[in-house]
Amino acid sequence: MVAKSSGQQKKDNKAFANSYINTYFEKRAEAKYNHDPMNELQRYLMMAFAAILMACGTHFFKYPNSFVIGGVEGISIIASTFIPLTRAVLTLIINLILLTIGFFVLGKHFTLRTGFVAILNSLTAIALDYIAPLNAALTDNKLLELIFTLLISAFGSAILFNLAASSGGTDIIAMIIKKYSSIEVGKALLCVDSIFTIASIWVFNVEIGLLSVLGLLLKGIIVDIIIQSMNTDKLFIIITTKPDQVGSYIRNELNRSATVIDGVGIYKGAERSVFLSALSPKESPRFKAYIKGVDPYSFITIINTSKIVGKGFYLTNDQD
Repeated sequence: MVAKSSGQQKKDNKAFANSYINTYFEKRAEAKYNHDPMNELQRYLMMAFAAILMACGTHFFKYPNSFVIGGVEGISIIASTFIPLTRAVLTLIINLILLTIGFFVLGKHFTLRTGFVAILNSLTAIALDYIAPLNAALTDNKLLELIFTLLISAFGSAILFNLAASSGGTDIIAMIIKKYSSIEVGKALLCVDSIFTIASIWVFNVEIGLLSVLGLLLKGIIVDIIIQSMNTDKLFIIITTKPDQVGSYIRNELNRSATVIDGVGIYKGAERSVFLSALSPKESPRFKAYIKGVDPYSFITIINTSKIVGKGFYLTNDQD
């Protein structure tokens, strides 16, 4: 093997440095255009936050009150009445069984993120059993504790939904049912969860059972409300006589794009440019103020959207 000369080594190092710098700026420009602030590490950190948050809600509110609001936690609450293990340990065991089945039936891609959340959620609940053990509910107001159970669970579920992840559990059962039948995932999940929720009436008492049924009915509604509030981007429709200034601001200042349509007013027949541009809630006030400043006579319509899928917002390959 021939050693490289000092001059050749310097040239190679310089070429490598230039290549690295060019690649860095290309990726930086692409990320800036995509407006996708989360890399894979950040996504997993957010999933971890959601898993830990949901575990806290389960430990402090769901387990002490025996709320069977679907999910593996609901199964473990019922199972704990005749199996001498803690509810958190039972949840971990059931999750591991379902994840193993899901790995072979649904594939590795689905199981990876789902398994991370499900196992971290279960381990956090087990840790809380030792760190902050509870022998009874925090308050005597079961309805208040049900509300906190639902809010914490729904917020965690909404975060996971936005990351194209899942907390596993009965979601896996529902997806397996969907794979081998014509039943939709949502209906299959509701059927599976309903069986254990209704069973809580006989296993515990009517009050716990009815509160669990109420929780199951409200959970989906609350999750939808939180998801919509998290995903409310803005669609701007601007009618203006200053297309160059507006277009330049969208492209250069906001790093966004827009669709421009030539329009004609039916009252005076005046020609106008119509911009359609989707922005995040943080960008909207700045953009609206700019338009009113550069073209006070512009006509602006701002529409709240439940979700925008595409470059610069949600990446379509995360929505599989």
